[in-house]
Amino acid sequence: MKKIIVSPLLFLVVALLFFTGGISHGQTVSDTLAVRRLMEEGIVRLQNNELRQAIHLFDQGREMLHKIAIEIDESNQDIITSNQLTRDAEKQIQQGNLESALEMLNNAIELNKDNIEALKFRGSIRLIQEQQKPRAKDRDYIGLINDYTNAIRITDLKINNAPRNSQESKLYEREKAKILINRAYVKMQANRNAAFNSAIEDYTEAIRNDDQNWDGFLGRAVAYNKIRDNRREVNDYLRAIDLLQKYDYKMTDEEWGNLYLTVAQAYVNLRDKRNAYEYATRAFNLGNHEAERIMDRNRP
Repeated sequence: MKKIIVSPLLFLVVALLFFTGGISHGQTVSDTLAVRRLMEEGIVRLQNNELRQAIHLFDQGREMLHKIAIEIDESNQDIITSNQLTRDAEKQIQQGNLESALEMLNNAIELNKDNIEALKFRGSIRLIQEQQKPRAKDRDYIGLINDYTNAIRITDLKINNAPRNSQESKLYEREKAKILINRAYVKMQANRNAAFNSAIEDYTEAIRNDDQNWDGFLGRAVAYNKIRDNRREVNDYLRAIDLLQKYDYKMTDEEWGNLYLTVAQAYVNLRDKRNAYEYATRAFNLGNHEAERIMDRNRP
């Protein structure tokens, strides 16, 4: 049976690059507002799944920040170069050149150890490289977990320094949620109960920071399945489905069918025949013929 879980490649999707330099004292109000408008519009585009338009807006905003930083203080050059290397690495990732991207990210982090995006991207590349090793016992996830942990530490500092309940703090909370979800996914690869429980803690903290991120609920549902807590597994899948529908997230019939089939199996484990049949039927109607077995065994 297919399980719903986020591919590590999805962690390489373009995200908002928070500029980490201290560039506040000389910039004009108009420049600041212009950047904020670009970033906020980009976030809206991203939430509407308009990725190309979002990337364009983020790039415009980052270029403005780049110019502001140069004008304000030449001592920001290391940070500026680090950000530029991260953008260049992002392009290499999109082209599938992971080794080249990794070298750029190493240099970016050396120049600016607080570069959140560089840490995130490097962790994701390392995850792919470890998973490509043929023998599970040869895989080492510690280094990439450290990258995510450092990124979380930096976002915590930024959250604490931002005004409480401000738009800025909420942006960093959502960013922290994404990083926690990435780290939880890595922990899941250890395939041990202790790792699953630790992953559940990360997913739970991610949900506290952003309860509208369905990936947190989907990931935690998988973790609950691993420790056979099927009631919580079902609850998280249902919460994720509500959010996916609320935001009209674009999924194929096959993806919906796989998700409904997974929920049906969780209900089977709970000996809830009525709901098992209902969700298996939804999956079958979307073309998932694996669901027929559950339908036959749980037919009213």
